[in-house]
Amino acid sequence: MTRGRDEAQAGAAMPPAQMPEEWARELQEERTAGARWGEEFGGQHEAWAEEFRREREHGSELSRALEETLNGDEKLAQSELRDFIAAVNDGSFQFDNGSILQPDGELWDPAGLETPFSLRPYTFTPHNPFLGRPDCFRSGVEMLQRGELVESVQALEAEVQEHPDNCDAWLTLGLAHAENDEDVKAIIALNRAVQADPDNLDALLALGVSHTNELEQVNALTHLRSWITRHPEYSQLCPPQEEIGSLRETYTLHNEVTQIFTRVLQTRPDDVELHTVLGILYHLSYDYEKAIEHFREALRINPQDYSLWNKLGATLANFSKSDEAVDAYIQALSIKPNYVRALANLGIAYSNQEMYEEGASCYLKALSINPGASHIWSSLRSVFHFMDRSDLAARCDTENAEAFRGDIDF
Repeated sequence: MTRGRDEAQAGAAMPPAQMPEEWARELQEERTAGARWGEEFGGQHEAWAEEFRREREHGSELSRALEETLNGDEKLAQSELRDFIAAVNDGSFQFDNGSILQPDGELWDPAGLETPFSLRPYTFTPHNPFLGRPDCFRSGVEMLQRGELVESVQALEAEVQEHPDNCDAWLTLGLAHAENDEDVKAIIALNRAVQADPDNLDALLALGVSHTNELEQVNALTHLRSWITRHPEYSQLCPPQEEIGSLRETYTLHNEVTQIFTRVLQTRPDDVELHTVLGILYHLSYDYEKAIEHFREALRINPQDYSLWNKLGATLANFSKSDEAVDAYIQALSIKPNYVRALANLGIAYSNQEMYEEGASCYLKALSINPGASHIWSSLRSVFHFMDRSDLAARCDTENAEAFRGDIDF
């Protein structure tokens, strides 16, 4: 029997391994990151291609806007995005039925502009006070259970620096980053867990959800498929593993993985993980009604799973049921008050209903727990602009939540 998401195997120390909140934030116009849900890459290519085609045909407004964005962001200015824009404008890229083709005729893959997550090294916290201390893994687990996420991450980083092959420590570190609403860091840590133990089901399942949040849909589907095909109880019900094809096959892969989980669910209708993954898969295909159905069924079985309440809330929000989404987020926070991802999502929900002060309160509480969450600072800054409080927006540059005491109650 595989471990559930309520614990991670670690001798006598068992952290609550709630499946990472590998979840989409509500759609929010002011967020520069946009929606966090996977889209068909082909559809993205088509939309981008059309934007650039209109730009070339109808003037330079888009180019000016992109240049202003690039010039205002040092990191973007140094990325390959500038080269890509220039290549589109000078005709180096060609368009074929909405897809962007490279000069050699291959389909252009935006993910190729960055080093794959599986190859990125983990960046450790400098001047970690836990380095050299004994029993860092147990300490990290205990702090994660108490909601002390920053300290938990530091302790777990010290553990994996001392014991780089500790699969459970990498897994728990990935889960801690996911709870902190930092999926890229979670993916890198979870990949190290899978490198140490390719059959670690908790890590595979967590990777599937975190890749979904980062719009890495093929990687998400691949890991979810690996999870069920390696599952000791369900593998015999799955078709033979095949190589994952090109970007053009994402839709087919999604259908295949959904059919596998649906078939297995018929044999285990009360399996929370199966319902959870099917909720994710239906959310990916924008079938929100079915996604909500599966999340509600999972919560019927395990009503104390705060991560499931957050997932339900995100799905309800994307289904234009903001009031119900707020209730779901509040339920998640009643179980785990320091749950950064749910706090951030609740802030978005309030902001989308023009309840800006309530949204700011949620963001600040999240930032008091994880002050390094730059995307939440960006959301908070936008909320203050909507409140016509440019003074508070400017104060966000300090990245110090305590600087807002007296102005915003959190």
